[in-house]
Amino acid sequence: MNIDPSRKVPGSAFASLRASIKVAAILLASVVLMPPQWLFMRFTRGRASFVLPRFWFACLRRAMGLRFEIVGTPRDSGGTLFVGNHISHYDIVLLGSILRARFIAKDEMESWPGVRFIGGLGQTLFISRRRQDTASVAAGIAAQMRPDHDVVLFAEGTTSSGEQVAPFKSSLLAPFLGPQAAVQAWQLQPFTLDIVSVDGRALSVGGDRDGYAFHGGMEAGPHVSRFFRMSGALVRVTFHPPIAIPPGTDRKALAAQVHDIVESGLSCNHASLRSVAGAHS
Repeated sequence: MNIDPSRKVPGSAFASLRASIKVAAILLASVVLMPPQWLFMRFTRGRASFVLPRFWFACLRRAMGLRFEIVGTPRDSGGTLFVGNHISHYDIVLLGSILRARFIAKDEMESWPGVRFIGGLGQTLFISRRRQDTASVAAGIAAQMRPDHDVVLFAEGTTSSGEQVAPFKSSLLAPFLGPQAAVQAWQLQPFTLDIVSVDGRALSVGGDRDGYAFHGGMEAGPHVSRFFRMSGALVRVTFHPPIAIPPGTDRKALAAQVHDIVESGLSCNHASLRSVAGAHS
């Protein structure tokens, strides 16, 4: 998908300067924080090892102009599987600045330049999404997990425009169910990402959803360049009540249940929610 030509792309000298400043700030934060995180991980892989990554993500989020509103309360005691929708590559920066958690990513990303090193610093779990690899993936995740770790899973398996939630892939839940997960008492907490405004303009009055959302056949380079020339975006993050995962849970039924909860948090469906906090810059 190409960017809609009817949408005005920021093209002023100020927009170019803004993009350059964002890139410089991101590089500075990375140069300063990555070496101590690499050293710190030589001593621990526990919850303390997520402090610097969360601070790094917070620096990136501020540099990029990403703000958020929170509805509900995320668990912060370990053993939580956060499951939700996926709108953009910026979701990782946003959630990484809020949660002390590991992300699950497709194994193809591990070959992208720099991703393996950066993902390693955040203890990212790179997994195969092929059905025939489900058993080995489950065993691999079980071997890497600690009881005090939290995990973020984008269960659609891809990004979407954020206007609705695509069906969840139940196979992605398999590593957290069944015998291989018996040693870990998981609590599943659904979350919903919902774009509120982009470049200072609310979506409800015509804001550019695709300025933040990355989906279809969009190309990453032009999308990032365009977003960096904008002032940023505001995203609502809804953390729904946790769900216990009892033994013998059917993964397809669980995927459908969680999907419906996540979709209920989209702006057209959550008018009844009242615990919205103020925007965080």
